[in-house]
Amino acid sequence: MTRINNPAQKIILFIPPAYERDIPPLGTPALIAFLKGKGFPAQQRDLNLLYFDYIKNRLETLFSEEYRDEKIKKKVYYHSALRYQKARGNVAYWFEHNPGSSFAFTEKILSSPVLFRYLADAEENPFVSFFIRRVLPLIKKGSYPIVGFSITAPSQVIATFTFCSLLKRELPQVKIVIGGQWVSFYREALRKRRDFQRLFDFMIYFEGETPLASLLQALRDNQPLLNVPNLIYHENGRWKESKKKSDEDMNHLPPPDFSGLPVKEYLNSKDGVNLTIETSRGCYWNKCIFCIDLPLPKPKYREKSPGLVIRDIKTLVSRYGVKHLFVSNATFSPWQMREVSELILREKINISWWTMARFEDDFDRETMTLAKAAGCTMIGFGLESINQRVLDFIKKGTRREVIERIVRDAHELKLPVYFQTMFGIPSERVEEALETIEFLTATQEPRDGSPAFNTYYLIPKNAVFLNPEKYGIEIMPHERLPFRYFYPFRHKAGNINQTMSAKLAGLYHSLIARRNVSPMPSGSIIA
Repeated sequence: MTRINNPAQKIILFIPPAYERDIPPLGTPALIAFLKGKGFPAQQRDLNLLYFDYIKNRLETLFSEEYRDEKIKKKVYYHSALRYQKARGNVAYWFEHNPGSSFAFTEKILSSPVLFRYLADAEENPFVSFFIRRVLPLIKKGSYPIVGFSITAPSQVIATFTFCSLLKRELPQVKIVIGGQWVSFYREALRKRRDFQRLFDFMIYFEGETPLASLLQALRDNQPLLNVPNLIYHENGRWKESKKKSDEDMNHLPPPDFSGLPVKEYLNSKDGVNLTIETSRGCYWNKCIFCIDLPLPKPKYREKSPGLVIRDIKTLVSRYGVKHLFVSNATFSPWQMREVSELILREKINISWWTMARFEDDFDRETMTLAKAAGCTMIGFGLESINQRVLDFIKKGTRREVIERIVRDAHELKLPVYFQTMFGIPSERVEEALETIEFLTATQEPRDGSPAFNTYYLIPKNAVFLNPEKYGIEIMPHERLPFRYFYPFRHKAGNINQTMSAKLAGLYHSLIARRNVSPMPSGSIIA
């Protein structure tokens, strides 16, 4: 049993590279605030920003196809992990060309016999020198007995594992805990890897506030880890899982604590500090067949009291001078948006914010009027498709007339909107996707945000993956990889592949560029 003898000793949490740099992620600020509230000294650092500053002179090279192709040509020992079909569109996630953070590279190298060699290779692994020069001195100086890493995306895994490997070599007494969405998603596969005990001591899945505080308490008081919720730990050479589970009561969570993060250096903070809050967790609809938000089980829906949301906003304004907020809920319900907007106006809080929402009958003109008056600058809606058959097939739970009414109201109120769309949905046909293109070009206004065109991709554990025949796809033969994120498939009912999806997105942009918003005939627009 590991024990923290000095209750005043600290934990430091890291946001590892490579990830987006627009705004600070909410994971570690939420954890830091909770831990401090329980009396545990806690700090955080964003290694992602530091890393991109560290490699800025090599960035173009590291993220180029030429760099990857040269490694394949030279047949470096990990070259087979670089071989993959070139991804298109959103599948690339911007990191696809960097061998240290590519989704495809990550899923292959984790199952490769050369994994640990790569983690220690200062010449080939771009994270090694960064960790030794920029991160290790920080940990040594702070004398942290516990270090944590928050892993949201596959692009952060190799960096995290590199840091863990080197940290165990340099400071073997330090205990390491990993958590975040990626850990939650692959917790079963992680439990099967005894060799990963060389990298970290604890894994926390699902929500981490109560589990991490309980872990620190148990270590400090030499209590059994079996009672720490959402915890996987190793004992006698085996991974063990605690029997308790927990999710958080939103009304018991403090405002997020961004101390230790360079809040003015994020890309979206150029015209004022831009931070993130959440007013709910989970999704109140929770039926869409393509959902990838922590499946099996999906988190139950919980809202924070509007009065406490206002407390959080005031705290962020007071502490950090925040000017803009992203409300990062899976979806901001219209009933909660109304109450929060009314309180912002009543309290005369000068703040701008934007969020994501569903097309709901309850999303009426009054709600959007209140939101705009309370500082809402844009609402992003998950449109996916305008075709009613497709909407029903994917269980979106909305109707075309509701979508059109909401968009019309928003435009009349001069409230900008933008859409998340998806091409290549199982069973979707080109003529149905053209309806979506026609709708987008006909309704696009200059103040609106550009639509985000997503190509449908198949990931494990969601409804389509678990029952492909029902949804009209066939999973193709593939290499068995326990950490695979994208699965190859072919449509049996629909006819929109990645190439066609790219053409559809290109058609929209060409029509907007020509300001051609006239109705399009179905049929032969795309060759």
